[in-house]
Order: sequence, then structure tokens, then C-alpha cells
Amino acid sequence: MKAISLIFVIAMCMSSVLFSTQAFGQVLHFKNLNHPGIKWDWPIKANQYTFTVSTTTNYDMQNVTFNNNTKTLTFLGNSSHTGNIAEIEIPTNLIGGNYTVYQNGTLLSPIVLKNANLTTVILKFNQSGNVKTDITGTTYLPEFSGIVPLIMTVSFGILFLTIRYKKI
Repeated sequence: MKAISLIFVIAMCMSSVLFSTQAFGQVLHFKNLNHPGIKWDWPIKANQYTFTVSTTTNYDMQNVTFNNNTKTLTFLGNSSHTGNIAEIEIPTNLIGGNYTVYQNGTLLSPIVLKNANLTTVILKFNQSGNVKTDITGTTYLPEFSGIVPLIMTVSFGILFLTIRYKKI
């Protein structure tokens, strides 16, 4: 019994390492970073769901909004210095797929780390003043959530009938 418990604990530890965004082996060096980061959790309403988008920035993140028609999260902030970084954690059930990121209208190529439940977008920039960042996904998963229970019910019904009549 102890062996099974030990194997379970080891498996849980390994899965937490394998499925975390830090497990991708990417080492990030932010030299001359003189401003500490502040983490904010933003509740984002999408239809009948509420998701939490987390931001950790070394500048003042002031507001986060979501447009479900364009599948876009908009982040508004203000920085009094250069050498800015932002780490943005987006639930994949909110928006997913490939991301397009614009900052003040300029297309960026951020670092994007994904796992099954979360996508982390990391931005580095040297601009001070007002900052508007738009992150657009290619999928908005809750748009299909209304039909999922129906599909599941029909699938299980077909499976049940197939198994039942196959035995006769």
C-alpha cells in the first residue's frame, strides 16, 4: 500500500511539473529590471461564464475588457518608466487557438506558453506612457457550450443502442 501511495505522489508531482507553463524549459532573462511586478486578477464575463485573467506587470495595469464578437482581450495600462514586462495568463476556455497581439496598434511577437488550461503571454517593451494591448484568439470556446450537452446525450444514446442491439 505504501508503494502505491509513493507512486501516486510521484506521479502527481511529475504531472504538476509537466503541465505547468514554467515546464517548457525556456529561461527568460530580464536584465536591468528595476521595477517589481504586481499581480492582478481580472474577472472577465463571457456570456453566462466568468473567467479569471491574471496579469503580472511592472507597470500600472488599469483595466481589462473582453469583446466576445472579436475574441479580443484589451489591456489598458500606464507606465512611468521603460523596461516594462507583462505576463498575462488567459484561460484557454475563454479564448484559444493562435493569438494575435497588438500594442498601441503595432503587431508584436510575444512569448506564448500553452498548456491544457492556460496560455501565458509574455511581453517586453521599452515604452512609457499609456499602453493598450489587444490579444485576439482564433477560438472562443463558450460559443459552442450550449450544444455540447445535446451532442453528448445523442452520442451516449447511440452507443447504448448499438451495444444493446448488437447482443441480440
